[in-house]
Amino acid sequence: MQRARLRIVGAHCSTCIIPVRKVLEKADGVKSVGANYMLDLIVVDYDETRINVATILSLVKKAGYDAITVAGPY
Repeated sequence: MQRARLRIVGAHCSTCIIPVRKVLEKADGVKSVGANYMLDLIVVDYDETRINVATILSLVKKAGYDAITVAGPY
């Protein structure tokens, strides 16, 4: 199990994050999706044998946003 921390670029409120969460929650290999709406962060726990960060970033793009990976706890 791996964890990706992503800053959603262009998300200005909690409503902006909802479509991103929905797309990621449906993805094969994603175990859980958490969000910190105040910081525009999404935390994705995923099975690295079924999905990778590049694919997760592509799914965020599909939801209409760009994302960058960030280091650190959450």
